[in-house]
Amino acid sequence: MKRIPAAIAAALAVLATGVATSACNVAPSAASVNGAVISVATLNAELRGLTTTAAGQCLLSLNAGQALDLTGVGAGGTGTYQLSLAAAVLDNRVYNLLAAQYLVGHEVRITDKDRALAKATFAKILDGEISAQAQQAAAVSGTAACQKADGSPYTGASLLTDLPGDVRDNELANQAIEQYLLARAADLGPTALQDYYAANPMQFVTVCLSGFATTDKTTADNAYNSLKAGTPLDQVASAASANPAAQVQAGAAGCATEARVLQQLQVTSLAVNQPIRPVQSNGAWVIYVPTSVTPQSPDQAALSISQILTRTPANERKVTNSVLGFARTASVEVNPLYGTWTGTRIATPTPPKARYLLPFTASAVSLPSTSPTSTGPVTPTTGANSAAG
Repeated sequence: MKRIPAAIAAALAVLATGVATSACNVAPSAASVNGAVISVATLNAELRGLTTTAAGQCLLSLNAGQALDLTGVGAGGTGTYQLSLAAAVLDNRVYNLLAAQYLVGHEVRITDKDRALAKATFAKILDGEISAQAQQAAAVSGTAACQKADGSPYTGASLLTDLPGDVRDNELANQAIEQYLLARAADLGPTALQDYYAANPMQFVTVCLSGFATTDKTTADNAYNSLKAGTPLDQVASAASANPAAQVQAGAAGCATEARVLQQLQVTSLAVNQPIRPVQSNGAWVIYVPTSVTPQSPDQAALSISQILTRTPANERKVTNSVLGFARTASVEVNPLYGTWTGTRIATPTPPKARYLLPFTASAVSLPSTSPTSTGPVTPTTGANSAAG
């Protein structure tokens, strides 16, 4: 299911009161859905927020992939945007506005509690996506896009904090809507929750670990044997530190689910105070020692299971199909400068060949005063580019 980065709060207010944009409103429009307008100014503000800030480029890379030019600059230079990017962001806004209207049509209102849960859930989702992106980049000796200006990686929470305010607020409002639609479509009854818990027990066991790291393989092997024999970690680390060349480090390594620990360390089982054989990571040999294994009860795991069940591919397809079914009956108009509405998505226009285009200048950009599908300052230039005035 698509994310919902659109001006949903405003859209919900319009829909709830039955107010549509007046015909005498001459503000340029990028698209409209059943009379609710997505203005060019709103679209361009999101494009700026996504392409000119580190946090925005991180979010853009998670949504669209790092193959995309994250600056989004069009052929006209700074202040213009690639048509493919502008159309993709607008397409997402149209879809999200449709989702909001679909929700309001079922007389549903998003509460503060829904928004708080959406923020916590979204931060966890971003954590996972940022981690996966970093692993993919490391596998090809590349650099992940989700880094702060100082080179440190974003977390889901820090990314939400650093996003431009309007982008962040829209993301969170739209996540709340998405989460409600997914929960409404999923089977979250007691039997479904219990069945998932029984089938995936290791997802609901928390394992906390200590770690021992050294650059020397022999030191790591000796430390593993000592730990296996029952020697406390601090004593093993102290003895190994007698060799400065080994560059020994030891201490708490954090907690994760048992399923994740087994997968990442490629082991089939673990036990408290039993070391796991040394693994090589970033030039060091690391030994992990489980210090605690704490299972969750079915009641404690219920919220996590509900979130998992709502986001299964089958449930996401179910919600997407419902919204797209609503889209086929909706009145959607798109500024032709961005593309045409096919009934379920925006298809970008095919730009004229370069030999047919006049040289681009800022003064050459003009806005038509009227248009059956509204107006906008994104003017096709060459290739897949567009210019925003």
